Amino acid sequence: MNTKILERADGIIKTCTCASFGVIDENGYPSVSTISLVRPESISELYFTTTIDSNKAKRLQKINKASICCRAGEDANITLVGETEILDDQESKSKYWLDWFSQIYEGGETDPAYCVIKFTARRASLWIDDESSEFEIA
Repeated sequence: MNTKILERADGIIKTCTCASFGVIDENGYPSVSTISLVRPESISELYFTTTIDSNKAKRLQKINKASICCRAGEDANITLVGETEILDDQESKSKYWLDWFSQIYEGGETDPAYCVIKFTARRASLWIDDESSEFEIA
């Protein structure tokens, strides 16, 4: 693994506000949508928010594997494959709450529809500044 490109990817992911998020639907097909990142810290563990009754959350409860892709500018693409967990405990909901979520969740951070998706990356495919790298994440 190229540690230089990994460090650049970690820096880029911290500035991303949304990602393409792919899951497997009930017919075995990939389904991709855009989703907001919540305070990303590194490429190995990311957090997102959605409603508990969304198609995405329902699909992840059946098959917890997903892929995300973040793009920054013309020359940075971060694609990750991994596993997810739906977090609906109040501690997680409060920890990852952002003020603008109140536009979506009328009940605030205690809204029963609000949940957090924890994404743990297992594999990365990076293209940054004309360099590429693919590797497993332990």
